[in-house]
Amino acid sequence: MAVSGAKTSFNAGWDTPGGTKPAKNRDVPLLDFSRLRGFLDGRYLRQLMNMKSMRLYATLILSAIIAAPVCLAAQGNPPPPLAPPPPAALTLPASGPIIEFDNTTYDFGRAAMGEKIQHTFAVTNTGNQTLQITNVHPGCHCTTVGDWTHLVEPGKTGGITLQFDTSGLNGTVQRTIDVFSNAKNQPRETLYLKGTVWKPFDVFPTVAVLSIPPDFTNEMTTTVRIVNQTGNPVTISNPVSANRLFSAVLKEIRPGTEYQLAVTALPPFPAGNSPGTITLNTSLPANPTINVPVSASVIPPIQVYPSQIIVSSLPDHWTTNRVTIHGNTTNLLALSNPKADDSRIHVEIQPTSSKGMFTLLVSFPPGFHLAAGKKAEITVESNHPRLPLVKIPVTEYPHPKPMSALRGHPNPTPAAAALFNTGGASPAHPNPPPAPGQP
Repeated sequence: MAVSGAKTSFNAGWDTPGGTKPAKNRDVPLLDFSRLRGFLDGRYLRQLMNMKSMRLYATLILSAIIAAPVCLAAQGNPPPPLAPPPPAALTLPASGPIIEFDNTTYDFGRAAMGEKIQHTFAVTNTGNQTLQITNVHPGCHCTTVGDWTHLVEPGKTGGITLQFDTSGLNGTVQRTIDVFSNAKNQPRETLYLKGTVWKPFDVFPTVAVLSIPPDFTNEMTTTVRIVNQTGNPVTISNPVSANRLFSAVLKEIRPGTEYQLAVTALPPFPAGNSPGTITLNTSLPANPTINVPVSASVIPPIQVYPSQIIVSSLPDHWTTNRVTIHGNTTNLLALSNPKADDSRIHVEIQPTSSKGMFTLLVSFPPGFHLAAGKKAEITVESNHPRLPLVKIPVTEYPHPKPMSALRGHPNPTPAAAALFNTGGASPAHPNPPPAPGQP
């Protein structure tokens, strides 16, 4: 089918399929299949890209402007906005007493040892009935409870007052206090006190210990170093001993900062351990005194370990116990003639490789038993003038009473009475199960 009048004028400068150039301003049919084939082959396309004229670019821009409203129209109307969320349901006030604290933990920061910390926890009843606080229980003896609001009306606020004594504490500490009430939400609430306790005075050693030899008859002295850690000068004075066995002398090493306490034990020394305390005054209002524990321990001239022998139900063979005896005096200890006041017990003394130390072998026969309330005793002679006879007691663990010796209940149940009368054996079942093979 021919197309009439479908001509236009191009000044393209393209090559014809035959290889000749068309004349300038020559009319070229719009539908020229040979040129279309050349265009598809890429030859005319490459020439189009090299054209000096900008008419094609203008045509493309105009086409884009015309097509834009068509694209926008194709998109249609925008979606309707989302519906607003439904309003939140109203929260009704809780029924009953409700306990609320402004803060369940109180951090007191840093406190000097011996300082007393006081704090009041605010408690509010946010319920619609009266809140009754029945008990406030601290977790340790260093925390005491003052007065608290026992009844808190709805919407009202009360308080719980606590006091924390930091005496004897050092470093990071935390204490708990339990609050009991009729609250619906928290009938048992735990409060916390925490902080850091520091020592205004460093005492080293913390305990002045004097180990006194058994034959020592002269005074014995040890020293304690006291350092002020407050950062400000502090005066320490007037050491006093609560035990007349000790005396104390204070010397200032660095003014207001470091002191030396000399503690002396005065003879005669009692046997064993003798405790005491040296008290000093300070110019620090929060810590007006310093207490320094002291102890004088007199070493016994002869040590026995263990100091006694305890026997229980022995098996059906001989049993041997070992006891170590050691001399602590300058004179070498000598032991001899070991004995037992019970002829059934065999006793033997053996020296060890260490001078002045011995092993005592005490042997018990099969089934050895001491009568009720009776004791036995082992003795060994020594060369020490103050302890010529070393004594070692022998005792026995109490044995449980037999079932027959136990007093029965005044009105026992039939089952209990049957169990007691059968010597502990379970009574026969009233309807025992049939034997295997019986119907």
